Amino acid sequence: MGFDYLVWLEEVDSTQDVLKSFEFPFGTVVVAKRQRKGRGRQGREWHSQEGGLYFSFLLNSEEFKEVPPLPLVIGLAVCNYLIELGFYPSIKWVNDVYLKGKKVCGVLVEKQKEKLICGVGFNVNQETLPPEAISLYMVDGVKRDLRKTLSSLLDHIDKSLEEFKSSGFSPFKDRIEERLMFLGQEVILMTEPPTVGILKGLSEDGSLILQTSKGDVKVISGDITLRPYV
Repeated sequence: MGFDYLVWLEEVDSTQDVLKSFEFPFGTVVVAKRQRKGRGRQGREWHSQEGGLYFSFLLNSEEFKEVPPLPLVIGLAVCNYLIELGFYPSIKWVNDVYLKGKKVCGVLVEKQKEKLICGVGFNVNQETLPPEAISLYMVDGVKRDLRKTLSSLLDHIDKSLEEFKSSGFSPFKDRIEERLMFLGQEVILMTEPPTVGILKGLSEDGSLILQTSKGDVKVISGDITLRPYV
């Protein structure tokens, strides 16, 4: 597939918005040192100070039979990069990568007509972050070259996207489940009212399977957290 075009900017509101607002060819990657209005799923703020990698890339939705599992596929590619570095990452369904119980990377996929705009926020060299987040530097004290990091990350993402495009989600399911946070544990799905169940794993389309008192429930979207012990 390949990422053929790279636009590296100092500061933007959001790399997602750049790809939404202007016409770029598929395969374009937009990177920013800082984002003024970085966001994650459901419009949540993503802290985007200098030291992290904030980038979005443009895909053609018509090339992918399945779109909903795409954040999981990209998240696994990020995990593969981290494993290569010697880290032990995990995936928090549906779009986050964690190290040592804290978020190190978030993925956001948005569809606009035939465009798939895929954003990645990756904490690399930041020295301080909110309590729920962590950077690679905060784990091992190593400052990394952001351009080299981006190049390696994109190689892993490109490889995963090629496989996803040709084979669908099926070959990814078991690999993602191996890294899935809370697997086999009792969790709360933050619905109204909240749903409590055992996280059994993923369905063939990337949805979450919860074992509840009323039977298995398939969850397409939402936030999960561990049920606190009382």
